[in-house]
Amino acid sequence: MYDHVGGEEPLRRLAEAFHRAALADPQIGRMFRYTGDAHVRHLTAYFVEVFGEGSAFTDEIGGFEHVKKMHAGLRITDEQRERFVELMLDAADEAELPDDELFRTRFEEQLRRAATITTRASRMSQADLDTRHGTLGRWTW
Repeated sequence: MYDHVGGEEPLRRLAEAFHRAALADPQIGRMFRYTGDAHVRHLTAYFVEVFGEGSAFTDEIGGFEHVKKMHAGLRITDEQRERFVELMLDAADEAELPDDELFRTRFEEQLRRAATITTRASRMSQADLDTRHGTLGRWTW
């Protein structure tokens, strides 16, 4: 998927477009106001890794454990999860990611899966967060 989107640059544009939209959004904006520029860098590294290139997000930022930590205690609602997906899909258009049906279908499926995982993490007890481990995995065709 990494090569299909054109490498890191389009994924950085995706992260930037999403971050701008999320900050301005009344439904989910509060969750992003404290992340600053680091969010765009981290989100870009996340996408690069899950799209199949390298392991910098895991090696340098903390991988799945970082994802859990950043969402812990947010108590993301189902409506907020859906809004996240909507904004991310809009950001994919703004970033000019490929619009072929196969890519967009897989992208949305994987995005929804990831959003469900982070929503669950946002509702976990500290004990569950400390004991449940996982990996990012790769988004594939």
